[in-house]
Amino acid sequence: MSIPQSLSELTSLQASLNVAIEVFKAELAKQGLPEPSLCTSQAHPIDDISYIPTPAMYEARRLAMSSMSQIKYLIESPYDALASNTWMTLETASVRLVADIGLADILESAPDPEQGLSIEEIGGKTEVDPFKLERIMRLLVAQNWFREPKPGYFANNRRSNLIKDGQPGRHLATYMNQLWHKISEKLPDFINHPDKAFRFSTDASHTAFNLAMNTDLLYVGTNSWLTNHPGEAERFGLAMGAIGPTSDPGVVADFPWVAVASGKDTVVDVGGGQGTLCCSLAEKYPELKSFVVRDVPETRVAAESFIESKGLSDRIKFEVQDFFTPQQRKGKYVFVIQRVLHDWSTQEGAKILEHLRDVLNDGSSLLIIDTIIHSGVLSPSGRDASESLSQLHDHTYSPVSPPPFIPIDFGDASRINHQIDVALVAQCNSFERTLPQLQEMVELSGLRIKKVHATRGWASITEVVRV
Repeated sequence: MSIPQSLSELTSLQASLNVAIEVFKAELAKQGLPEPSLCTSQAHPIDDISYIPTPAMYEARRLAMSSMSQIKYLIESPYDALASNTWMTLETASVRLVADIGLADILESAPDPEQGLSIEEIGGKTEVDPFKLERIMRLLVAQNWFREPKPGYFANNRRSNLIKDGQPGRHLATYMNQLWHKISEKLPDFINHPDKAFRFSTDASHTAFNLAMNTDLLYVGTNSWLTNHPGEAERFGLAMGAIGPTSDPGVVADFPWVAVASGKDTVVDVGGGQGTLCCSLAEKYPELKSFVVRDVPETRVAAESFIESKGLSDRIKFEVQDFFTPQQRKGKYVFVIQRVLHDWSTQEGAKILEHLRDVLNDGSSLLIIDTIIHSGVLSPSGRDASESLSQLHDHTYSPVSPPPFIPIDFGDASRINHQIDVALVAQCNSFERTLPQLQEMVELSGLRIKKVHATRGWASITEVVRV
């Protein structure tokens, strides 16, 4: 077997990586920020959940992550990759363990947080076996969840700061981590179920979630798992509150909200959960005076508590609304539906949109905020990274095209998008959509796509109008 040598993937990827790193460093310098470090317990300004990078910085980071992962996949042994994947579940379980025992908070309270505590001291404070915990800590140190400043001593790292008590990430590391551990174990049984009717079902009651929990209930919706298990909807809402804000900065900054909302009565977030998006919009645009978060009654406590914590109760109200029932508001509104349609089949999603279509008028707008999935095709050709990055403007975002040997979806930089795509299949028999798939659902509801806006994050904002 001959291997073509006309083009060097390593050389091309190395060049793209170098360009990306230099642009990233230059953008840090322009903002007066130091370079990030893995040798400290202190958070970096770019770690803040509300931080939004400049367009050039965002694209440079995306390109650097993609280039580094492609280089890794070229260089590493495939057998090492398979072995690492086999035991990857132990890493996620280890993150959940240290979150459960509050290790990040214990390390923060050490006499010298930068030097941390010995494994014996940690064992005494957590009442766990230090011999066993040391093995777990070394695994987490290898993945930069913690640091080992000197042999046998462990301290926080930038990642572990996210799982401290009171941080939104704590809910991901505990509740969401455990939920997906159970569901993931049943994913192969779901996809390759011995009953062919089950295997090819598109019903949301025939999923890996149903197998994992031994239930016929849907996970979300009326009379669902969330509504039938006290506290479950609130815990889920808190966990989603750690996911939504990661895309909110781009959603808020990269769309003309003030212009679109001008002359409207209010912004209505349909299925708005904890209200993170409305809070982000209210903080960014004080000229927008009124917001409504609409969701099932089980999310009210978490939503109103979060809105109050932001000091925005005078501008943001919570209303109970099942989005499968007719919309009651029929004025001049900006209707927003974020991370909802991807939970449902194309037919069910179209039903949700039909209720919104019925109340749309010339003075209202409808925005769908969801991931649009791209393929992983890569090509030996493409625009040079330095040329693409140099043409980005400081305050107007537009995505760059991939350089040679970088996938269309930027590979590892879109890993979370594809993880959530599989998660939706496993939990709800639904999926993130490509643009043609989104268009199919929109048109089925009697609407059409007017324009798609890319943002600095996983979400796109799709404007839809009546046919």
